[in-house]
Amino acid sequence: MKNKVITIIFISLFTVIFLLGSCENDTMYSGGTALDYAYECESVLGQLPEFKYEDAIEIPMTKNGVPLVHGSDNTSDCDHPFAFNAPCDPGNRMGRYQGINPDGTENSDVVFITFFRGSGLGVIGHKLSTGETCFFEIDDFDPVNTAVPKPGDSNYNDLWGNPAQISQEFNCTSCHMASPFLHTPAVDQLRNPADTSELMLPLTGLSPYSVVGQAWQQPHTTNIQNSCTSCHRPQCTDHFQNYPLDELVMPAPFQNATDFDHSTISNEDREAIRNWCNSLNL
Repeated sequence: MKNKVITIIFISLFTVIFLLGSCENDTMYSGGTALDYAYECESVLGQLPEFKYEDAIEIPMTKNGVPLVHGSDNTSDCDHPFAFNAPCDPGNRMGRYQGINPDGTENSDVVFITFFRGSGLGVIGHKLSTGETCFFEIDDFDPVNTAVPKPGDSNYNDLWGNPAQISQEFNCTSCHMASPFLHTPAVDQLRNPADTSELMLPLTGLSPYSVVGQAWQQPHTTNIQNSCTSCHRPQCTDHFQNYPLDELVMPAPFQNATDFDHSTISNEDREAIRNWCNSLNL
């Protein structure tokens, strides 16, 4: 009887330890630290560049060619608006970096885009040949007086969000569903400083696209072939309220919203895309 009791206790303890171990694994699955994610992305994209506020270029915000002032009454109407949220918010900056090979040379197959907005920073790293993409986010810091932490810095986890936090709070793939880069009249004003024949924001077209990391929802794709999908990838979101494109990802280069008003074109084909979007239960 005594041996039986000991056996039951041992089995119970083993079960508790196993369950605790499973919880730890689930915790790692749902996030890990920001630094863990940085190293995971580096295994795919190569070394992360040192992102700097001063490397980013301010995105012009004008009305009839006159620069807008932050906080002015007319910041909802401008020549080249953003896709959503504040369409004409001045002061945002965007930068571009090439990937880095192990020997320190540039890797033309990898590109990183920084977007400084208010007191936040968003970064997208993308491998052109495979479509593998990483999203990074700092929610609140002083970009002018605070250096952006790089992997290995003691404050890296303090400022950068971990993947579970970013995917849940910012839900990047709900907006970046059809493409890693969102082209709008605002950002497509900028050219690549290293090659001014290119836009600052890369053109990815219908190339592969996936997100690195288990915490992320993967982009949805469809095999619908019609007059809409011949130019646009379906974009199941209502976030692009500043443009009449509805569920169609914006084409690039994208300079003028009114040139892309398809609200009365191919209604049947657009309805097919809406039905597909509804079937996803997003």
